[in-house]
Amino acid sequence: MAGRGGKRPGAGRPKGTPTKYSERIAEMLSEMDCDPIKGMARLAKEAEAEGEKGLAGQMYKELAQYVAPKRKAVEMTVDATITAHEDLLAELE
Repeated sequence: MAGRGGKRPGAGRPKGTPTKYSERIAEMLSEMDCDPIKGMARLAKEAEAEGEKGLAGQMYKELAQYVAPKRKAVEMTVDATITAHEDLLAELE
């Protein structure tokens, strides 16, 4: 019996393709001559010049992801089993 439903390989919107909603937002911002990236950069510089380090830091943090992608956390597992070798122990004594 064939399975039904679920994810099918190759189905759906290709990864990285903007949604219609995202495209519309970009069009609206363009029509308004509004560049959010430039706006954040301007805010960051102004805030830094005025000593508002919190706002400047937040804006730079937001901008940084366009230059250097966020790094994923790495999960590390450690095997805590210790095997004693008699010859190595004898050398240490």
